[in-house]
Amino acid sequence: MIKKRGKPLATDAGALLVPSSALLENHFTELLEAIEEIRGLTTLLKSLPPADETREEYEGRLYAALTHLDHHVKPAIKEWDRVVDRMAED
Repeated sequence: MIKKRGKPLATDAGALLVPSSALLENHFTELLEAIEEIRGLTTLLKSLPPADETREEYEGRLYAALTHLDHHVKPAIKEWDRVVDRMAED
C-alpha cells in the first residue's frame, strides 16, 4: 500500500502557489495525491521482478492513478485560465 503524506504542500502557509478558488484548490489537492500515488507505485514497480505475481495489480493501480491525474489536469488548467482572466491587469 502506498502511504500518503497528508495535507498537500500547495496549501501550506508560505507556499509559492496558493489557489485562488475552491475548485482550483480541489484540483491541486487531487493532482498532488495522484502524483504521490504514481511516484510510490513507480518506485515499487521498479523494485519488483518482472515475474512477481503482484506486479499486475500495481500496474493496474498505476494506470488508474495516471487516469485520475489526467482527469484533474485539464479542468485545473481551465479553472486557472478563468481565474487569471478575472484578475485586474497591473
